[in-house]
Amino acid sequence: MSNKSIFETQFAYHWHTNQRLLTSAAQLPDADYLRHPGYGHGSVHDLLFHLLRTNYGWRRALETGQQVAPLPPSDFPDLMALQAGFANEQQAWETLLASWDDAAIVSVISLTTRRGDAFPIVRWRVLQHLILHGMQHHSELAQLLTAFGRSPGDLDFIFFE
Repeated sequence: MSNKSIFETQFAYHWHTNQRLLTSAAQLPDADYLRHPGYGHGSVHDLLFHLLRTNYGWRRALETGQQVAPLPPSDFPDLMALQAGFANEQQAWETLLASWDDAAIVSVISLTTRRGDAFPIVRWRVLQHLILHGMQHHSELAQLLTAFGRSPGDLDFIFFE
C-alpha cells in the first residue's frame, strides 16, 4: 500500500468520524451543545470548531507554505455553519491529497510562521499530526456526547468501511 493510499484512507476515516460526531451533536438541545464541561477546549461546539480550525490552518499552510490567519469563531456561530465548514474542508483536503504522489508526501517542505520564522518539516508528519490530533478530540467529543445521552457509537478505525 502506498503512502498516498494510507493517508487517503486515514483522512476518509477522519471525515467519516467527524460526520458521525456532527450527526450526534445535531441531536443535542442547545444548552448541552453549548455547555462547557469545565476542561479542555470547551463545549461540543467549541471542540468541533477547534477541529475545523486546525484542519483549515494546516491545509492552508501546506498549500501556501505560510501559516495563515486562523478562522474566526464568528464565522461559525452554530452547528449548521460548522457542518458547511467541515464539508468544504473535506473537499479541499481530498483535492490536496489527490494532487500529491508518494514522493510529495515524504518530501521536506519549508513552512513560514506568521512571525516570519521558517522551519523545515516532512509533509507526512503534518498529515499524521492531523489524524492523531483529530483522534484525541474525536474521543473527547464522543465522551461529551455520550454524557449527554447522544453517543456516536463505536468510532474504532477497524469498523470503518
